[in-house]
Amino acid sequence: MKNLSGLELAIASSLMAGALQAALIQSMIRKNIITDQEGHEIYEQALLMLETSQAVCSSPKVFEAARELIEQHLRKFPHHDEL
Repeated sequence: MKNLSGLELAIASSLMAGALQAALIQSMIRKNIITDQEGHEIYEQALLMLETSQAVCSSPKVFEAARELIEQHLRKFPHHDEL
């Protein structure tokens, strides 16, 4: 691995975790382990958890970026436009 700054390493870790999580949810939907609705609910729960911890977040910009990323995943599910 290349020499990365602490910030670059944190960003890389976050990207990896997000990609794995999204792939896992999509794989479970394709294999009929969970439904589209259940996949959608996972992202809604993540958004709710994020919102309840917003008060302890030291950076509103980081919170908003995380919220936008979750909302992007929610928009990928068909027939769910409640956001």
